[in-house]
Amino acid sequence: MRRVFKAEEYLVKTEKAAVVSLIFAMVALSFMQVLLRLLFHSGIVWLDPLLRHMVLWAGLIGAALSARYAHHFALEAFVKFAPKYMHRPLDVFAALFTAAASALLFYASYKFIRDEFAAGAVAFYIERFTVKSGWAELIIPVSFALIGLHTLIGIFRPKDHEEGPF
Repeated sequence: MRRVFKAEEYLVKTEKAAVVSLIFAMVALSFMQVLLRLLFHSGIVWLDPLLRHMVLWAGLIGAALSARYAHHFALEAFVKFAPKYMHRPLDVFAALFTAAASALLFYASYKFIRDEFAAGAVAFYIERFTVKSGWAELIIPVSFALIGLHTLIGIFRPKDHEEGPF
């Protein structure tokens, strides 16, 4: 199990780096777009759809990170108000429920992405480069897989190993 925890640690570091990079890029690109509009009365046409997809990616990766630290679902409120001897069984139940919901959402989002690729839907264009919707929205099934993975690993993680996201 130690190897699984170590691998998850590297995965979490990658997720954190991705969120920070996305937020930094979104702030920089948004600022540049505002400056272009104010100073030159123009802007980059494809930048707004790109920023919307970057928000989607940052938010869903952030959801996976919150699943790692078990700060995500309201089911935890039931655990806190339950008697002490019920905490562990309720924690396991909440984790299994979360993993099952993540698996169902993964399956649905996988089908959605498969259909997006099959339809050849376009998210946006960058000059003559076409960004397909399937690639732009691929984070949806990936994030549900990560949420399920973090949740299932969390069942086996000792409570004294819990720390905050930063």
